Amino acid sequence: MDPLTAALNIGGKVIDALKGFGIIPDKDMELKVQAIVQDAMKQAQDFFLAYFTATIGKEEPWYSPNRLFRPLCSFVVVAFYIYARLNNIALTTDDRILIGGVVGFWFAGRTVEKLFDKA
Repeated sequence: MDPLTAALNIGGKVIDALKGFGIIPDKDMELKVQAIVQDAMKQAQDFFLAYFTATIGKEEPWYSPNRLFRPLCSFVVVAFYIYARLNNIALTTDDRILIGGVVGFWFAGRTVEKLFDKA
């Protein structure tokens, strides 16, 4: 098992939740479910690695600054919006336009590009 999965213990959390709901009644069923969860996690990991190898390539890792700048800026803008809403900070029209532009780009513009095969 890779270190990230072990640290998060996703499979254990899924199995504990299923036991809590009474879906897994005994140890034999728990072992079967554990095998299924581990297989699904392995398939997800293989897909993730194949996707990033195909889209990013082997020359540049996924954590490269070239690849992280736009998403990090977007997360900062969205985090500021959430912070402002939770703390009753009044947003100006310019703030709303900036936030709307970022959210619109990531969730609307990119989708439209993908639909028309322009990305």
